[in-house]
Amino acid sequence: MDQQNPICCHTGGKKVLMFLIGIAVIALIVYLGLLARNSWRSFDYIGKTPDIQDRVIVTGEGKVTAAPDVAVISVGLVTEGTTVNAAQKQNNDKMNSVVKAVKEEFKIEDKDLKTQNYSVYPKYNWDNGRQTIIGYTVNQNLEIKLRDFDKAGDIIAKATSLGANQVSGPNFMIDDIEQFRAQAREEAIKQAKDKAKVLADQVGIKLGRIVNFNEGGSDYYPVPYYADSVMGMGGSLELKSVASPEIESGSQDVTVNVSISYEIK
Repeated sequence: MDQQNPICCHTGGKKVLMFLIGIAVIALIVYLGLLARNSWRSFDYIGKTPDIQDRVIVTGEGKVTAAPDVAVISVGLVTEGTTVNAAQKQNNDKMNSVVKAVKEEFKIEDKDLKTQNYSVYPKYNWDNGRQTIIGYTVNQNLEIKLRDFDKAGDIIAKATSLGANQVSGPNFMIDDIEQFRAQAREEAIKQAKDKAKVLADQVGIKLGRIVNFNEGGSDYYPVPYYADSVMGMGGSLELKSVASPEIESGSQDVTVNVSISYEIK
């Protein structure tokens, strides 16, 4: 009986083992190559816009008209003096009188009064090429917020009678405008959705899910009306000897525009 050669078996087993190791190494190299390729492709598409699916875009507009509930008036004082102290004292005395009258006579609360600006700057004179200071100018502005519009004209007249020489406003606005924007937005979205349904029926398509939404809009603030006898076209303001100006608050339009994108099934 022939006996199996142990050296031959050992050599054959070693070749099989080396063959299997070689296949495993090749498979590993191929796998790592595929990973690298996929990673590179993923990196290559970073920042690029993905393929856009078929979709339809519709727009809608909602508008709500509301009456302003707040008016803002700016009352200013410009005073001059030969010294800083003299100009400041004159300005402060007049402004304090205005603030006192606004609080006591018109019952305006502290929270509705705010100093907008207080500045002091020198006045110069040029003589023979030389610049010299000949005095100082003080400018101060007080913002007054009103919720009773009937007081607006009387406050302007009172402030100017006490020395105010700069008046702007009233600017009318809505204190809590978000509630009206929400109403306008709801109207705009409904209009856009209704338009999308009509369009889908007319074109013969089926709408899928909403994939994009954009919103924009504007608020139109009314321009106040002043009696012609009070505000001159030249910009001068002479209220000491005339009646309080007639002011109408008007109304304010709150508009919201929306854009809705649907997938097409």
